[in-house]
Amino acid sequence: MTDDHGARDDDGDPPSHPDPELRDEIDPQARARALQSLLTEKGILSTDAVDEVIATYEGDVGPMNGARVVARAWTDPEYREWLLEDGIEAVADLDISVNDEVMELRVIENTPDTHNVVVCTLCSCYPWAVLGLPPTWYKSPAYRSRVVDEPRALLREEFDTDLADDVDVEVWDSNSEVRYMVLPQRPEGTGHLSEAELVELVSRNSMIGVERLGDGGAIASDGGARAARNTNAGSDADVDATAEIDTAGKPVPRVDDDGPTFAEPWMARSFALAVALTDEDEQGRAWDDFQAELVAELEASPGADDGSDADYYGAWLAALERFLTERDLVDGADFSARATAFADGERNAHEFVKGDPHAHADRLPEGHADGAHHHHGDGGGHEHGHHH
Repeated sequence: MTDDHGARDDDGDPPSHPDPELRDEIDPQARARALQSLLTEKGILSTDAVDEVIATYEGDVGPMNGARVVARAWTDPEYREWLLEDGIEAVADLDISVNDEVMELRVIENTPDTHNVVVCTLCSCYPWAVLGLPPTWYKSPAYRSRVVDEPRALLREEFDTDLADDVDVEVWDSNSEVRYMVLPQRPEGTGHLSEAELVELVSRNSMIGVERLGDGGAIASDGGARAARNTNAGSDADVDATAEIDTAGKPVPRVDDDGPTFAEPWMARSFALAVALTDEDEQGRAWDDFQAELVAELEASPGADDGSDADYYGAWLAALERFLTERDLVDGADFSARATAFADGERNAHEFVKGDPHAHADRLPEGHADGAHHHHGDGGGHEHGHHH
C-alpha cells in the first residue's frame, strides 16, 4: 500500500506548531474562535460561509442520501448497472451532487460470495455526499489498521458481522481521488416493500461494509450503527501469526450514533473553517495541501490511539493553525494574542452572530457545500482492493 495522502516526509519528527505552548494551555474553543475572528477581519471569509458549511453537514448531508441510492438500485436494475458503472452520474440523478472534476465515486456490490468493506488507512477519506461525515470508529487507528490486517476478526468482534468461511472479503482503501461505497445485498423477504420503505432498511454501516443486512437492518438516518458488541467472540483463526499487528485487541471506539454531528462547537467551527478556506484555484490552498497537514498531525498525535472525536478534531485544529500561519493567512503572533484574549474572556462569541461588524458579504465558494469538493488532488491515490 502506498502513502499518497500527502503526509510530510520530515524524518519522523512531529509537525511544528505556530505556538506549542498555546496549543497545550489554551482550550480549542478559544483557538478556533481566534482563527475565525482573524479571518473575518481580514475579509478572507465570512461568518455566513462558516455557518453554511456547518448547517449543510449537520442537516443536509448524511447517510439518508446513500440509503436512497441503495433503495433505487434494489428496485431498478438499469439504475443498478448505471450506479456500478458511473457512481457520480447515477447519484446525481437523485439530486445528490458530487463534483466529478475532483473525485470519483466507485460503488462496489456485495454478493452471496463476496463481502466488501471500506477504509481509509491514513486518515478519513469518505464519500461525504452520500454518507455524511465519518463516524468516530472509522477515523480510529484501531479500525484503520485491523480492517486491513484482520478484517474477519474485526467485523465479528466489533460489529457482530460473522461471515461464513466461503465468503471472500475485499477491503477497499479510499483516497484523495477515489471514494468507495458498498451496495449491500437486498434483505430477503422485502419484495413487497416500496422504494421508500426500503430506504428505512439501509444502514450507514452496511454502506461502509461493516454490517451485512439481514432481518430488517437499521435506519440510515439514525446512523445505522449496531451498538452491541459480541462479547463471546472466539479467537481469530484467520489472522496471520507472522504479521506485526500492534492494534489487535484494541477496541474500536463506539459512540451514540444518535448524537449530533459535532460533539462540541469548536469541532464544527474547525471543520467548517478548513472546508471554506481550501481553494483549488489558489496555489498551496488546495484540499490536498490541508490534508497533508492533517495526516502529519494525526500520525504525530499522542492521543490518536483513542480514536475519539476530541483527538481527531484536536489534530484537525492544530493542522488548520499550521496551514493558515504557514501561508500567512493568519499571523502567528496575532493568533496567539487573539486566542489568549478569548480564553481570558476579553473577547466572546458575539463576533459570530448575525450582524457582526467584521462579517463580510462574500459567500461560501461554489461547490463547497455539496459534500463533494474535499480531498482533491492530481496525484495517484494509494492502492486499494485488499483481498482476504
